[in-house]
Amino acid sequence: MKKLQHHLMLIIGFFLATVLTGCLCYKPEVRPKTLPNATLGNPYFAKIKVFGGVANSDHFAYVIQPEKSGLELSPRGLGTEYVSYNNFEVKGTPKVAGTITIELSGTTYGTNTCPGKHYDRVYTIKVEE
Repeated sequence: MKKLQHHLMLIIGFFLATVLTGCLCYKPEVRPKTLPNATLGNPYFAKIKVFGGVANSDHFAYVIQPEKSGLELSPRGLGTEYVSYNNFEVKGTPKVAGTITIELSGTTYGTNTCPGKHYDRVYTIKVEE
């Protein structure tokens, strides 16, 4: 009888562990927290990643100020069948000295147990002469 109780407790424990780990919903995190500074007229490249879910391409937006800064943000693999809205590249040649601001936001897809989550990040890049 004790052996049956022991096995029953193991089965219940395994079931609960499986169910509860599926219910943990993580808030997406955008990394890195800051981007490196740039030099006017020199090529610039940086990577940004979204962790904690699969980013939804239909709910993604960004703004770069000033508009004609010379920098662009694009999802990795743009133009191929392997576009990733979890991986971004900031690239270009800065055309203005001072500060370039990149604001990005989006959501992740939901799952059976977790709704999609919102993420956002504001980056400030100092462009030195």
